[in-house]
Formats: sequence, C-alpha cells, structure tokens
Amino acid sequence: MAINRLIDDALASGDAERMKDALQELKRLQAPYLNWTGKAERTSVEVDTVSLHVHERVDPATILANAATRLKGKDSATQWRQPDLFAAPFENLPLRQALDFYHHEKGWSNRLVAGDSLLVMNSLLTKESMGGKVQMIYIDPPYGIKYGSNFQPFTNKRDVKDRSDEDLTQEPEMIKAFRDTWELGIHSYLTYLRDRLMLARELLADSGSVFMQISDDNLHHVREIMDEVFGAKQVVGIITFKKTSGAGSPTGGTEVLAEVSDYLVWYAKDRQKVKYRQLYRDKQVGGDGGSGYSMMQDESGERRRLRDEDSPDARAFTPDNLTSQSSGGPQFFDWEFDGQIFSNTKSGWKTTRDGMQKLGRARKLYAAGNTLRYVRFIDDFPKFPINRLWDDTTTAGFGDPKNYVVQTNSKVIERCLLMTTDPGDLVLDPTCGSGTTAFVAEKWGRRWITCDTSRVAITLAKQRLMTASFDYYALRYSQEGLGGGFDYETVPHITLKSIANNPDIDTIYDEDHPKITVALESLNAALIAAPPRPLKPTQGARKGKPVDFAKGDTLHEWEVPFDWPDDWPEAARAPFDAFHTARQAMQRRMDQSIADHAEQETLYDKPRIDRSKLRICGPFSVEAVPAPTVLSLDDSLSPQEANETVARSGETSRQALWRDELLKTGVRGKGGAMLRFAEFETLPGLKHIHASGSLAETGERVVVSFGPEHAALEQRQVELALTEAETLRPSPKFILFCAFTFDPEAAKDIDEVNWPGVTLLKAQMNTDLLTEDLKKGRSSNQSFWLMGQPDVDLRKRKDGLWEVQVNGFDYFDPRKGDLVSGGTKQIAMWSLDVDYDNRSLMPHQVFFPMADAKGGWNRLRKTVRAELDEDLLEQFHGTVSLPFEAGENRRIAVKIVDDRGIESLKIMSLEG
Repeated sequence: MAINRLIDDALASGDAERMKDALQELKRLQAPYLNWTGKAERTSVEVDTVSLHVHERVDPATILANAATRLKGKDSATQWRQPDLFAAPFENLPLRQALDFYHHEKGWSNRLVAGDSLLVMNSLLTKESMGGKVQMIYIDPPYGIKYGSNFQPFTNKRDVKDRSDEDLTQEPEMIKAFRDTWELGIHSYLTYLRDRLMLARELLADSGSVFMQISDDNLHHVREIMDEVFGAKQVVGIITFKKTSGAGSPTGGTEVLAEVSDYLVWYAKDRQKVKYRQLYRDKQVGGDGGSGYSMMQDESGERRRLRDEDSPDARAFTPDNLTSQSSGGPQFFDWEFDGQIFSNTKSGWKTTRDGMQKLGRARKLYAAGNTLRYVRFIDDFPKFPINRLWDDTTTAGFGDPKNYVVQTNSKVIERCLLMTTDPGDLVLDPTCGSGTTAFVAEKWGRRWITCDTSRVAITLAKQRLMTASFDYYALRYSQEGLGGGFDYETVPHITLKSIANNPDIDTIYDEDHPKITVALESLNAALIAAPPRPLKPTQGARKGKPVDFAKGDTLHEWEVPFDWPDDWPEAARAPFDAFHTARQAMQRRMDQSIADHAEQETLYDKPRIDRSKLRICGPFSVEAVPAPTVLSLDDSLSPQEANETVARSGETSRQALWRDELLKTGVRGKGGAMLRFAEFETLPGLKHIHASGSLAETGERVVVSFGPEHAALEQRQVELALTEAETLRPSPKFILFCAFTFDPEAAKDIDEVNWPGVTLLKAQMNTDLLTEDLKKGRSSNQSFWLMGQPDVDLRKRKDGLWEVQVNGFDYFDPRKGDLVSGGTKQIAMWSLDVDYDNRSLMPHQVFFPMADAKGGWNRLRKTVRAELDEDLLEQFHGTVSLPFEAGENRRIAVKIVDDRGIESLKIMSLEG
C-alpha cells in the first residue's frame, strides 16, 4: 500500500523532480533492511525540547590556587594573576604562570551534563543551534541486556556482579534508562540506538565522524542501523581493537574461542569530505610493520642476511619490488647493474632510465638472483600506518587506571580523536561513563561535551577531570592559539620516487666518484704487481667466479671486499683504505641529500612538549536536564487509555500505589521513629500537591508532593507546590516532599523555607518501588525515610577568616534498608563556594575524603604538585576547609556528594 501511494502521489504531482525522488526511494526500498518491533511506528525522532541548566562552574586553577606555594613578601593574588585569555563566564582566574590550560574561543566552556543523552542531544540541536558543529561523536552504548550489567552503583565499587541485588543501581534515572533500552529486549535497544544516531547525524559537521563502540553480540545490527541512518556509502570501516590478552573463565569464552576484542563502527557524515589525519606506529624488525626486513647493511656498507645475534640497531632493509604492472612506455628497458643485465618484459620499472641511474649511484639497488630490486631501509620510514586491527590496546599492556565498571581504554578513544579532529574541534560523547572521552579531549586540546544519566558516572568524571594534569603541547603559532594547531614532530619518508627525483645525486657522483676511480685503479695496480690468491666476488655478474690477478684480471667497484684479505700485499693497503674512505664519504653525502629532500610525515600523536609549562584541566560547567513535573492524579490518563508503557513514562500512573504505600508504611525517621497517617485523598484542581491527609496521632493536616518517577525532584516543583499549598484552607501543618532523589537546589529550598506554623519535610522513596520485577526481593519493608540536612559547622577564627567543617549527613543505606548517620565515611567529594551568588556553584575548594594514596588530588603529576604546598594539598582530602575571607555575597555553599553520587547542598550566611 505504501509503495502504491508513493507511485500514485509522484505521478499525480506531474513534477519530474518528485518522480525522480520517488524512483530513488523505490530503489532504496528494494534493498534488504533491518526491521524490529516499534520501528514502523516511529519513523521520526520525537523528543521533548528542554534547556540545559548550569549547576556548577568548575575551574581547577582556582581550586589549586588555594594550595599554591606562597612566595615570601609578595601578595598571593598578584603571584597567580595572569592576563584574561579565557573569556568564558568564569571568574577572573588567579593562575600561576607555571600552570596553564588551553584557551578556547571566547564564550566557550566545556560541558559535563547530567541527563538522558536523547534530551541533551536534542537540546544542543534545537535550543543551541549546534547542528553541523560537532567534529567527532563517540558512542559507547550498553552491550548487554542484564539489569546491573552496565551500571555502577557506588563511586568506589567497580566489581559489579550480574544478578546481585546488592550491586543494582539505586538511581531512578538509571532504572529508567535500563527500561527504555531493554523493555522490549533487542527491539527497544535498536530504537535506542537509532534515535541517538539520527540526532548524531544532524549534529555532525560535514567533515565529521561518528564512532560506535560495540561487542560482537550486536555488531551486525549496529552496522545495519548505521547504514540506514547515514547511508551505506558513508561507512569508513569497522575497527577491531583488542581489549584483553585472553579469557580466564568459561564466561569469557574459553569453552570455545576466547572473546578478546571489541569493535568500532566508523561512519562519516560525508565520506568525500571526512577529516582524516593519518596515524602511525613504530616498525619493529621482524615484528609489527617490519616482518619483511630480513637483510641488513653494516657500517662498512656490506649487505647480508640478518642473524639472531645482530644488534637491534643494525640497519635493516628489505629488497622491495622495483617493477609495476601499471608501468608502461619508456619504463620497459634493459638495465645493467653490477655487470649484470636485467630485463623486464612483463612489468615495467617503477621509474625512468634517469631514475634508475640515480638509484644505482645511491646504492639503492640490490640483485636478488636474476631479479633487480629496490633497497628499502627500515629507517627510510620507520613508521607504518595504523590499519583497522588495533592489537596494542589491551588493558594489561596500557597503564590506564580504571575508575568505572565499563571504562574504555583511553588509547582507543585517543586514536579516534586524533584521526578525525584538530585542536579546538568539538567532540561529543553522549555515553560519558567515567569521562574518558572528555579526559582525552582535554588532554589533546579539543573542546568537549559529554553527558550521562548516572550520578555516579558524573561524580567520577568530575573528579577525574578536576584532578587531571597533562603535558603542555607547544602551539605551532602561539598568537593564534589552538586554531593554529600544535607544533608536531615529523619524520622523513624516503621513497623510490623521492630518490629518483633527487637533484643532488648526479652532482655528488660527478664530484666524488673520480676519487673512487683513482683509488680503485691504484688498488688494481698493486694487486697485479704482487698477485695474491684469486678472489671470488660475493656479488655482481662474476659472483662466485675467481678473479685471477696473476692473469691481469682487475676488480670492479662492487667486487672490492669490505674486509682486508690477509694474503693481499701491504702495498695495496693504502689504496684499499682510500677506496673505502672515498666510497663511504660519497655515500654519506648522498644519504644526507636523500634525507634532506624526503617528504616529511606529520606525527599527529607526537606534538612537541614545552617542558617549561605544566598543564591542568581547564574550566568546565556541570549542567543538568530539568526533570518533568509530576501531574496530579486527576490529570492522568483514564484507565482504559493506560498501558504498561505509559505506566513507565514517569508521570502519574503509579501515584496511587505510592499514596497507598505511604498510608500503609508511613515514613521512618532516625532511631526507628515513625510518622503515620490516618488517610489520604486527592485534591481536584491541584497539579503539584498530589495528596492530602492527616497524621494518625494528632490529626494535623499533611499534604504530599511526589517527585518524578525517573528523575530528581527539582526547584520548580518545590516552588509550584508551595504556591498551591498557600491556597489551601485550613493550612497544612506539614508539607511532605517524597522523591527517589532530590536535586540539591530543591533540597536546599525545602530546608531553608521559613513558613510560620508549617514544617517542610523531605522523604526519600525506596527504589524497590521501581524495581520489583528486576530484583529477587526487596531490601526492606520500609518505603519512605525522612532525610536530614548535611551536618556542617561554620565558624569564624580569631584572625577574622572563616572555615567550614563537614561532619556528615543522614545516609540511607539500601543494603541495610535503614537511615543511618553516615558521618564522613560515605563522602566521596565535597566542595565549598566561598562567595555563593544564589545562581550556580563555583567551587573554590574541593575535597576527596575517601581518596586513597593514588586517588583525589594525589593523581596530579609530581611536576604539578611541586608547584603546590603539599601540606595544604593534603588538607583537600579532609573534612575541614582551608581558611577563607568573606566574599561580596557573604554567603557560602557547601555541596556534599556521597558514594552513590547523591548530592546535598547547604547554604549558610556569614554573619558577624
């Protein structure tokens, strides 16, 4: 029917161009295609358009300035001040000249976004008009279909086990991500991939590339989907990269063939325009790129087969092919070399007569039996181009510290980035994980945007970036910044063509060869005057045949031995030495000329390092996708319209269950205290107050606002719920906000509201309410827990400065199913903004109490740490801040992040 309609509409239009389009569409429809449940129903991507909100502005330079080594007698702020080269919306940064970061175009800051990748990518496309501005996209989607197989529940726990309830993520956003991706098994997974690839295509620049990392489980499906989205002609290739050297258990594949590789499916926006920078690996004699180099030439110029005992520095070469099937015309001719005539009747020479003469004079020819070959030394070009098999990327062979359960080796992403981008280009990774792509992009001076649904991933990525330090790669044109690129190392690439076209070889030969001729004539005269035993040459036309000096035979240049024969007359010593000295001198001049005229290949992975500078991560923002507001029960769909898909859409269909559960179990406080309710009812006309009831003991009125099913309860909902509560009569005594997770700004607002006679409470909901069908059993019969504020002390010191001490916060332990006082043991990170502006957090001090000797700020390189006060830096792993002065706003913000990535925010005024 669809085909008939396509034909009828085209014919009815009478438009030749439309008919042509219809024919092309018919041709496309004839090709095999991949189909799955839901594909036909969703021929386009329909995504909510949201704005991304900045929650934090992180600048490691500002943070490390507080731990700087102070110079006596000088103002610390003056020491760290530098010209404003980075005009992003960050503070005028104090930065010591020894520490620097790359400065991108004005108005740009790198971005770490918490939220669903589909919403983030659509926001970049529609709200920020970034279509066609991304140079590379790297996507590392979940490989498997097991809940928990791709998610890490705690920042310090990577040994995640499938089917273990203890290791299941407690993040509602991740639970939704799992359901969205795998609700219909492979069918919803393919929809997940297709939707993101369609947006990726629109975001890519015309010269851009997208890489999809995948295992062999779904490799074939990914290739088919990308063919549909980008077009089969845009495929660049499938790269196989080694991830492990073997498998240690049957699950790893040792019952059959071990699974040791993953794959990168590489497509271009337009293959004809794709940006590509060739990367190389080092040739190794007898190994990678050098397996054919079986001959060697020693310092004297003698050539022979390589032996096991030869030095690794031996100048290896391979006798390469000198003929070409594509040659024709003047390239068919006989050529004499070392007294031997070589004919080519089937294939022509790769160069002309003039070129052959230069190759011969430069000793770049080699006779292998009856075949004349070209001498290709391994150092003519000691590199070989990387191809689609990367066997040097195993984790065991690369010192890449693993922070995340599914972290990709940075070497893999580095190659993709270096092949397809230049410094300053924009890179997007919608599957952040531990932030490897952002880390690699920062290292190589690229702009980056990355996002993830998991709070754990965002916390790990933020910590990894803040504590990163890198080599400072010299800029090619410092006045142009990153736009001029790096100052890269180069390597000569000597080719047959470059030698054949060398303008100096004939001149050098004409100048130096007469000395060789004179020395050879003197040598032959001495040998005839006092003839030694006949000599059998080792090369040339007379190879193996005796040269009898007593009969007047003389030696040709190529027949003179390299080592002095013991029976030769002493009178021949001087001309023998003069011959080799002249020959070697001419060869050195020719080799130097050949090297000087060789083309230079740029090594894009080897920029020159400026040792006078140290580099840290540049500023970046931490952003989030706003969560949808929960509708009231009255606004929900009618029962006959509801289905399981809608029930998981995160809006309202489970509110009745949550209300009943709240009535049944009550809310648990610390020490076993309980808040119980007598009844609940819905309130018509209210959208953000979802239930009204009374306390069982006192009868006081309570109203309830439920957060989204699969996202954090945010500031906007708190504001709207309070507005609605003000209209109620009688006024409620308690307003209870229930959520699986609270946005820190929303939690702060709830804690700070001063409404006389009304108490605002926060209750965390047990994620078991979302995962009954995914777990073996519930961790606790309790479903709601009261949440307290972070326990933070603020004190003014005798010297007039202020300091903060973090004591912990009430901590819900999902394994115990209870609310406990966590103290400081579960604090993965906490930060302090000493001059909070009520808009976004700008941390001036950041602490990692859970960090070990290799974690937190200890990750900084020794060269960077040498510029800092180690004692002050060590305090950045504690719970007491460094002293600080009051800022203009006279307010501070303390953000605490626990080991699950859950954030708590405390705002405090500086008074006195």
